[in-house]
Amino acid sequence: MKYPFPLSRRQMLLASAACGLSSVLMAQEIYPARAVNLVVPFPPGGLADSVARMLAPSLERAIGQPVVVLNRAGAAGAIGAAAVATGKPDGYSVLFTLSSLSTLPEQALVNQQKPAFLLSQLRPIARISTDPLAIVVRAESPFKSLGEMMVQARSKPGEVSYGSSGNYGTVHVPIEIFAHEARLKLNHIPYAGGGPLMVGLLGGQVDFTMLPRSSITSQVRAGKLRILATVGAEAWPQFPSVPNTAALGLNVDVQPWTGAFVPLDTPAAVVDRLRSAFRMATENAEFKQALLKAEGGPAYLDAAEFRTFWDQDAARLTQAVRRMGKLE
Repeated sequence: MKYPFPLSRRQMLLASAACGLSSVLMAQEIYPARAVNLVVPFPPGGLADSVARMLAPSLERAIGQPVVVLNRAGAAGAIGAAAVATGKPDGYSVLFTLSSLSTLPEQALVNQQKPAFLLSQLRPIARISTDPLAIVVRAESPFKSLGEMMVQARSKPGEVSYGSSGNYGTVHVPIEIFAHEARLKLNHIPYAGGGPLMVGLLGGQVDFTMLPRSSITSQVRAGKLRILATVGAEAWPQFPSVPNTAALGLNVDVQPWTGAFVPLDTPAAVVDRLRSAFRMATENAEFKQALLKAEGGPAYLDAAEFRTFWDQDAARLTQAVRRMGKLE
């Protein structure tokens, strides 16, 4: 910049400092200035990935920049979660993940490993959706009710088997919470993902499992699966006559959820901008319609409410993993 009259050294320094401060303030005011990445720590096609891709178009409109869904899979979600938790806290990498996030550090500890990240390194932005669980058997199963299955499991400990999508995952941990509450000893058969688990269940390789509504509704309506009980206290409008675990006196109110997180040290102004954008995006009618069509449940919680919910949910899930201990 040229000045119409000579400046003293002090005046030049003050002018330079003012320009620098102005540049900093402008940089802070224009977030986001480029694309924002939604980092999904799982392969394409799963629950977190599907919800992220449903949400991305409305989030783009709310935030005013492109939103790119990036799959960074590995170690049951720990690699992608750690990349965000330990990454640059600038708001351009947002973790979009499942409730299984809460158990990852504890899984490492019980297996005598160093956690890739800590929950305390993440700041919750918003819970987006839930996908309620149900205890299901194949249509030909001899178990006609959850009560029948529990009687069999108590009379022959370790004989009734269940399948999961993998150790400590979103199927395994809730079933172990159910088994603990019902005082059952069950035989766990882990599979390498939800697809192989469904094949094993339909093929009679396991007696039952616990799966989210989005993955079983079509199979139930096709007569391939039967629901013994939904998990929690709320009835499903899709299957209103099916009993729930609360009615049977079981405290098993756990369910998979999706949510967004950023590094703990992300500036408050950036956090507030993201909170506003996620809130607007989840209110979008097209997003809600897509989620409901996929049998998901809109379940938005803003940062403060999500923090309270997450603390309680994580404590219960972590306690279950600690109780399960190291798995051989």
